[in-house]
Amino acid sequence: MSAMNKLVLRFEDKIVQEYALDQEEVTIGRKPDNTIAIDHRAVSGVHARVLQIGNKAILEDLGSTNGTQVNQKPVRKHVLQHGDVVAVGQHTLLFVDARQAQVVPKDEPVEDDMDQTMIISAKDREALLSSAKHAATPDMPLAAVQIIAGEQAGKSFDLTASVTSIGKGDTCKIKVKGLTVGRQAAVITRRPSGYHLAYLEGFSKVKVNGQSLGAEPITLKDGAMIELGDMKMEFFIKDS
Repeated sequence: MSAMNKLVLRFEDKIVQEYALDQEEVTIGRKPDNTIAIDHRAVSGVHARVLQIGNKAILEDLGSTNGTQVNQKPVRKHVLQHGDVVAVGQHTLLFVDARQAQVVPKDEPVEDDMDQTMIISAKDREALLSSAKHAATPDMPLAAVQIIAGEQAGKSFDLTASVTSIGKGDTCKIKVKGLTVGRQAAVITRRPSGYHLAYLEGFSKVKVNGQSLGAEPITLKDGAMIELGDMKMEFFIKDS
């Protein structure tokens, strides 16, 4: 059985409990029905959550009263890296990435989005883009996107990686221009249940078939039109 990522709950430098991230969604809050229940007045009823998309764990503050911090910086959404310390009220949660043997060095260069809601190291972005490939099977057909408008218009990309990054950051596979576009604005994930599009950061929202994408990832269907900033592309299932 492969090792799982986990969160280590601490209070006043003492370990309270460890939680394996064995679900797609883990909630954190004061209410007892949260996955990680923290009984403290500084913690909102449903304070934050962690979504696991592919090999990435994404922390999202759910409009909490006192906010959520990662490494002493307030965040709205943040891709967790091994060794990150999440502050929720007076408690902290240490994120342990099962794939990493060492904590990412503190002098690792980072890229901030324009509203500083997410911090992702250059090394982590590269790892995201070079995630393990999945061979096409009858149950998991190969899909691709065709760029219709934007910096890479005319190009097509096979979605063979577990995660394909979209945005204006240098390491994004699909480049999008625009002041309001996040460095890593969105990702397309390739999972056994299908291809999913998730919005991550930036003021520009992702649209699918003319409808703005909300906080929840959606499953892409053959022929779906995706728009972001100056980019427009079509998602399609390739012939086997």
